[in-house]
Amino acid sequence: MQAANGGEAAARALIDLGVEFVFTLTGGHLNHIHQILEKSPVRLVDTRHEQAATFMADAYARMTGKPGVAMLTAGPGFTNCISPLQQAATNCTPLLVIAGASGTDYRDKMDLQDAPQAAIAAPIVKAAYVCTQTERVAEYVETAFRMTLAGRPGPVFLELPCDVLGKAMPGGECPWHKTVMESRPVDPRGVEKTIALLREAERPIVVAGSGAGYAGAGEELRSFVEKCGIPVFTCNMGRGLVSDLHPLCFGLAGPHRPLAAKKAYAEADLALILGNRISLNHFFGAAYNKKATLIQVDVAGEELGRNRAIDLPVISDVRAFLELTNSRLDALGLSGVGSDGLGRRYADWVEELRAEQQRCAEAMLPMQTSDAVPIHPQRLVHEVDRFMDRDDDVVLADGGDTLTWVHIGRTARTPYRILDHGQYWCIGGGIADAIAARLVYPESRVMLVTGDGSFGFNFMEVTTALRKGLSLVIVVANDQSWGMIRHSQQLRLGYTLDSVTWIGPTPYEKMVEAAGGKGFYVERPQDIRPAIEAAFAANTVACVNVMVDPSVISPASIALGQLGAYKITD
Repeated sequence: MQAANGGEAAARALIDLGVEFVFTLTGGHLNHIHQILEKSPVRLVDTRHEQAATFMADAYARMTGKPGVAMLTAGPGFTNCISPLQQAATNCTPLLVIAGASGTDYRDKMDLQDAPQAAIAAPIVKAAYVCTQTERVAEYVETAFRMTLAGRPGPVFLELPCDVLGKAMPGGECPWHKTVMESRPVDPRGVEKTIALLREAERPIVVAGSGAGYAGAGEELRSFVEKCGIPVFTCNMGRGLVSDLHPLCFGLAGPHRPLAAKKAYAEADLALILGNRISLNHFFGAAYNKKATLIQVDVAGEELGRNRAIDLPVISDVRAFLELTNSRLDALGLSGVGSDGLGRRYADWVEELRAEQQRCAEAMLPMQTSDAVPIHPQRLVHEVDRFMDRDDDVVLADGGDTLTWVHIGRTARTPYRILDHGQYWCIGGGIADAIAARLVYPESRVMLVTGDGSFGFNFMEVTTALRKGLSLVIVVANDQSWGMIRHSQQLRLGYTLDSVTWIGPTPYEKMVEAAGGKGFYVERPQDIRPAIEAAFAANTVACVNVMVDPSVISPASIALGQLGAYKITD
């Protein structure tokens, strides 16, 4: 690879690796890379805060399965990325964070913005690299990029000191090689044992999470549930792999959701967990029937058995596992609802869950159709779900209780088009996610549904979207408070700490208008849809500020209170 200096070598490596976007905020340490990328096919997406740049790279990676790249200047530029970096680690996002750094000759001399960046990142990321040799810059970029996808996906950190980037390349030629990761491990013995356990089960469920999503296992998962006639629940980046409208899909995998999931978890005699960690979302394993047989399939062996004993742990890529399982089901004559088919065995169980799903849906209807003022948050989400009814629509969620209401009310039709902050629950990145979604899906309608507190964190990224000419709609569920915390205080203390939870009626719609976008204010339920229609028709960044009832407590807040995860005493 020809390169004049280390900065050009880094840029050429990113170009050759097929990177589409670099999410960044300028800084002197990065000039040698930026000046090459600016005139390249790679699009530089500059933000108002490094946190937002890293959130965008994280969202891009989760929606595409490709490594997202955030490029940050040294010191405070880097440390501003820590929250989204940890989010990426928790969510298993293939994210590459490249940071500039003080020159190697100035280390430990109190140089401007010097910091032990690799040491700070190391406990969070899969690997933390520091390149100190100009001729090896491209090699380090390729290695770090590749590592984000090796085994279980995750974030990788790479530090490139400014003198290494600015130094002339010896001979003008930089060593370069590229390795493409395509192999997918599968455990044939695990497949055979799984089929044997399925033949014994009467009330099984499938729970498909991010591991299934990153593996691109949608087609294989749909085929599997149809061959077996087995009910499936999805979560995280597994949402939409099987559409919620499919007769065998019962939506979000979460016992806190007031649909069939609670019954399914409590009564299933077998759970096949595909690329999903056993975490707080499943009450650390307590949500599953104590007597159920658990099969867990994950590419990362250390996840097998976290919080709950697993009867059949299988180290395997989810897609490869399902491909082989489907083939074996056909070969054994177990597909479908024939006399030997597993679908015939589970038919009564599926009907039980359908009846429970219908019962719960009817119980939720008064909330979804409520004409109360202030607006019930579930009415807001119901209107959003009815409007965003195209298969290619993108709905993103940010917040505490607001996120919960979106989980309850959003219909996932297509994979990688419903996104939130995931297991780490780091609020505030919603606007960054929406900008990334607009770049990934330029022809789709993109909507962010966010709490009012969450929207304030990175509000200035509204101007980023406007500068980039990106149209998107932001619906603010404005309960004038830090709702989930306020409600947890009410449940545990019997009163709320208004001095730290009450925000007040922030006029976000006027703030977006002041920035150059469009704003709409909504107080009545019947005005929600007209406002959303007008917001999309504006073809710019538009905010629909909806005043929702601050007294309504979400099922997630109630579930956390019942779990007693956080004990508060007087």
